[in-house]
Amino acid sequence: MASSDKRARGFTLIELLVVIAIIAVLISLLLPAVQAAREAARRVACTNNLKQIGLAMASYHDANTAFPIGVLSLPAANGTNAGPGWGWASRLLPQMEQSPTYNSINVGLQIFDPSNSTARLTQIKTFICPSDGYALPTFTVVDNTTTSTTPGAAICDVAASNYLGVIGTGDPSGIPGRDFGNGTFFRNKSVRCCDYLDGLSQTIVVGERSQNLSRATWTGAVTGAAVPITLLQTENGLDPEGSDALVLSHTGELNGPNSVPAHADQFWGTHPGGAMFLFGDGSVRFIQAQRPLAVFQALATRAGGEVLSSDQY
Repeated sequence: MASSDKRARGFTLIELLVVIAIIAVLISLLLPAVQAAREAARRVACTNNLKQIGLAMASYHDANTAFPIGVLSLPAANGTNAGPGWGWASRLLPQMEQSPTYNSINVGLQIFDPSNSTARLTQIKTFICPSDGYALPTFTVVDNTTTSTTPGAAICDVAASNYLGVIGTGDPSGIPGRDFGNGTFFRNKSVRCCDYLDGLSQTIVVGERSQNLSRATWTGAVTGAAVPITLLQTENGLDPEGSDALVLSHTGELNGPNSVPAHADQFWGTHPGGAMFLFGDGSVRFIQAQRPLAVFQALATRAGGEVLSSDQY
């Protein structure tokens, strides 16, 4: 009887290496597609956030015949903020099904007052862009002794936001410019739909700022606070911005959004190629990074008289 010399045959080392190489190639091909799909979903979520803010603004306007003020703050003798500092987003809370949070606010007291701790620490998902991997749910607001390299003294913790009101072309911390914005939100004054001579569909009212540029909050301009940059320290000697920049942004002095070098009070998106913006008519559109400054400023002003087409941004 002949014996069988057959043996079970396995994979050789070379065959295993080939299979591993093929799998690695497939993963490298699939990963960008997966990442793109995830970013598309995050961009849709960001769009929905801004749409909800837009609906809240429209509802607020219907009830009050004007949009909310940018920042509620008595001016100190030197023109700075004396508080209490509650911002435009805090006034939209009832229109965003956040009445319990709104009702917990004592608007006559400072944001940092202990009685307002419940409100200022309430995290609201609608105010956070899911594409911002640098976002923190809360952060510590520091005082105006901060510099570009050292943090100031802590004032209080507040809930974060990625969405800032458009003051226009001026500096949100500028004195007296903070009271005379040519956009939508500024200190102690409100604007109405009829004030948008350029048209609501041609004017941005809220936009993004990633927390890799600077921190922002939905609560307001904490009195005595500063807004330091965080990671994008691309300009030597860049000074922190004033407290209004916690809730307001402007177009800056260079092409934008995402202008380089960046300032802490500008708009900055982490979506590939630009940032999302809410327009006055409630539409949400993507604005490409570093559009010409004149175009970006024209979009930010409510009555500049400019004529723009959508292919310009």
